[in-house]
Amino acid sequence: MNLAKVTKASYAVLIACTVSHFMNHVYTGVLSPFLPLIRDEFGLSLTEAGILTTAVILTMTSAHLVVGYLGDKGLRDIFISISVLLAGVVMLVASFATSFLFLVGTQIALGLGVSGYHPSAFPAISGKFPKTERAKAVGLNTAGGLVGMAIIPFLGVALLVIFDWWREPIYVLGLMGIALFFPVLIMMRYASKQTLIDEANGINNEKPKETIGWTRNFWVVMIFMGLRGIPFRCTTLMMPIYLVDSYGYEPVWAGSLTAIMLSAGLFGELASAPISDRSGKRVPYMILSVASMVPLFLFLNLSLDPLMLFIVLIAIGFIYFFGVPPGQAYETEVCPTERQGLAFGLLFSIGAIPGSLSPMIFGWIGDNFGLTSSILFLAIISGLAVLIGLFLRDLPSEKHEPVTIAFEE
Repeated sequence: MNLAKVTKASYAVLIACTVSHFMNHVYTGVLSPFLPLIRDEFGLSLTEAGILTTAVILTMTSAHLVVGYLGDKGLRDIFISISVLLAGVVMLVASFATSFLFLVGTQIALGLGVSGYHPSAFPAISGKFPKTERAKAVGLNTAGGLVGMAIIPFLGVALLVIFDWWREPIYVLGLMGIALFFPVLIMMRYASKQTLIDEANGINNEKPKETIGWTRNFWVVMIFMGLRGIPFRCTTLMMPIYLVDSYGYEPVWAGSLTAIMLSAGLFGELASAPISDRSGKRVPYMILSVASMVPLFLFLNLSLDPLMLFIVLIAIGFIYFFGVPPGQAYETEVCPTERQGLAFGLLFSIGAIPGSLSPMIFGWIGDNFGLTSSILFLAIISGLAVLIGLFLRDLPSEKHEPVTIAFEE
């Protein structure tokens, strides 16, 4: 019986990708807790506030296809580390923004800076972990991004209390990215060297039993994730300003509640990843997650009292992220074996464009029809995602074989 190997290189790549993912989501959501203050300074509408968050996501997703293609050509490791450095530098510049257009420009530059991560990291992790361990590995990596999303509102609140404005916190976060670039670079270089040692010692990661081409499952999951990304981007990026406008919270409280919502997602990921790996199933958890979001969004429109709002926000965070590790593990399994970089470039570019545009659409609907309609929009999109998800099929389950942790020197 051939045992799958998890090596030092596996963990080095996972650690580097997790740190990079953490900073990726810190930066793509960096303006979220400060939007109420930025809106007041520049006199923005909800639509313009949505444009600020859309600019970085749309630019990032548009660049993913090229990044994925170049990753297959051997630049994957470079992209994972350099994305942290570039984003940190752009944040330093953003802290000096003097107008709405200046800030939009820095968000576009930020999108280019962070675009190196997603199409590069998931193929890198997939190649280092066997299928029976993949959801847990992907789940840990995803948790890094989730912690980044969750910590931004907390950091925002803390830094707002310290500095009483938004520019200084942005500058501090830029310095943090520049500092973290160096450990990420070191871990990726270590993994590269360790992989050569492993190969010389006859230690190899799990090889695919058969080559996977472009299948129906891949194209369907791209549509499914595209729809699922709409409520994801809106709730993570627009929730603070929604809570300020709809429930009358101060920015500090709105940021705190958003952070609690996202922190609950970490428990959802930790719950679903081992269940998905043990059962060998991905699709049921993906569908259950997005289907449960429909009633939760509708609850938000009931003008909830503080306790019920707190419970619903926790449920939104937990249930949404419950579907993330199975979903991203499924993506690695239906991607073409020889073109994973290009495949993830498609998933995180064309497949992610609806989500990248959604904060702007959410804001436009709010300006013209009220935020109740914006929330209804998210519920409808979630329902459509459920219908698309019904066309997905799990791949044949593999027997769960023991995993050898290979740490030969």
